[in-house]
Amino acid sequence: MKASMRPTGVTLIAIAFIVLGLLSFLWSLLVFGFGGASSFFQTIFNFSPTLSSGVWSGILGMATAAVEIAAGIGLLRLEKWGWYLAIIGVGLSFVQGLLGIFAGGIFTFFCGLLGLLIPGAILFYLLQGRIRDLFGVGGTSSY
Repeated sequence: MKASMRPTGVTLIAIAFIVLGLLSFLWSLLVFGFGGASSFFQTIFNFSPTLSSGVWSGILGMATAAVEIAAGIGLLRLEKWGWYLAIIGVGLSFVQGLLGIFAGGIFTFFCGLLGLLIPGAILFYLLQGRIRDLFGVGGTSSY
């Protein structure tokens, strides 16, 4: 299918996934770098072989970023796997939003709430019957 036949909503979501994935990847590298450094010094001075939470956060963030970038590319190409990865990416964003709500503080509460609303809107759009049909995952059956 030609790009001109791709719905504007799919294009916008795909671009958002790619941009946010790249930003998330850069942020995760930063977290991983600081977490890795603290883990390194902790291991040297405390003789503790465990990795810090910053390292795990960085690794998880890079994996999530990879899923988001791949989903964006798949959505732009109208690939079935891109739709599935987008659903997984939305789920990961939803979990991050929930964690943001319970992290404490009014600012994190509202950021977490926004982190639930945006993925919810994207999920709603991707589950529309015509969008599911576009990606070949069905969606015209009524419940």
